[in-house]
Amino acid sequence: MRAAWAIYKRELVGTFCSPLAYAVMVSFLLFNGVVFYFFMDLVASNPSLSGTRGPLQLFFGSTILSVLTLMIFCPATTMRAFAEEWRSRTAETLLTAPVTDLQVVLAKFMGSMTLYAALWVPTLLYALVVRRYGAVDWGALSAAYAGVMLVGGAFVSIGLLASSLAASQVTAFVTSFGVIGGAMFALGLGRYVFTEESQLRFFSYVNLWEHMEHFAVGMMDSRQVVYYGSVVVLALSLTVRALAARREA
Repeated sequence: MRAAWAIYKRELVGTFCSPLAYAVMVSFLLFNGVVFYFFMDLVASNPSLSGTRGPLQLFFGSTILSVLTLMIFCPATTMRAFAEEWRSRTAETLLTAPVTDLQVVLAKFMGSMTLYAALWVPTLLYALVVRRYGAVDWGALSAAYAGVMLVGGAFVSIGLLASSLAASQVTAFVTSFGVIGGAMFALGLGRYVFTEESQLRFFSYVNLWEHMEHFAVGMMDSRQVVYYGSVVVLALSLTVRALAARREA
């Protein structure tokens, strides 16, 4: 584990010493700040909404905006993870170090998740803003952040897989964005194409759009944890295989 910890610290130093990390953070906060302001203004101008869903619930439950945010910024946090190693030719040092492929992948994953979580930390101020004008449902807010971390973990793992296969950061970003976007579009479309009850239940189970709405109002169960955890395990397993293939090449 010491080797994995060393790679994790190396990843954090490389990430937060790069201007890319701060460009991503600033873009993320600007985008979400505008979205949050829009929902605050919407609730203020429509008092009837405050009795059903507050600005925080609207912010996290607006599936198109939230999913777009994750689809854009998760690939941005992972695109340099392996692609930069291949480009700068520092991968030889990494691949010849006394560490396993699994340790390397887990360290990279935790490094990307640390950056991803750091993006969301300043948004806790939104709760303080809402608290100044009314009540905050802390249970629903906790579920919303937990959901964001679950979905983000799945997207980050997919982004790592794309980065391990790509020759450049741009290719890694485009690939992970396309895979995530294509999967979400197909899963969201499924409930409109299929009509049988069993099929509808399946697409409800795997449909991110519905999950974000549920997280926003505090609805979370073990099935969602298993679902997104399974995506993480599968994507990281494939990344380990991709790294092993490069080591053997």
